[in-house]
Amino acid sequence: MVKTNISFTGVNELISALNLKRSEVRDAAAEAMKVTVAEAQAKAKEIAPKRTGVMAGNINVMPVSKGLLRIKGTFIAKVNYSSYVEFGTRKMAAEPFMRPAVSWATSRFTNTTVNKMKEAAKFK
Repeated sequence: MVKTNISFTGVNELISALNLKRSEVRDAAAEAMKVTVAEAQAKAKEIAPKRTGVMAGNINVMPVSKGLLRIKGTFIAKVNYSSYVEFGTRKMAAEPFMRPAVSWATSRFTNTTVNKMKEAAKFK
């Protein structure tokens, strides 16, 4: 499993500048996470080796969880040999597909979150 953390600095200043409530920021970030995880899933499916298509067809998105201080989005390759393909073995070279998708999605999440916050601010 690949785990990535994204941290924001200056969030309080952004909230003040956009005149948003914390709940609105959390909702915007959750919506951005939902969009980004779906995009990351599509990217992983695109990159995944497709000898049979089973592995790419079993990359699934889990529901986004929204906590008080944390938004969590997960997509997972459910086929039992996915980690062998992702990281390789002593007999097989790695063919990463999840880590590149996470890397690609990280910048997308930041941009999508900012856009969702701007949208929330416009409706005030």
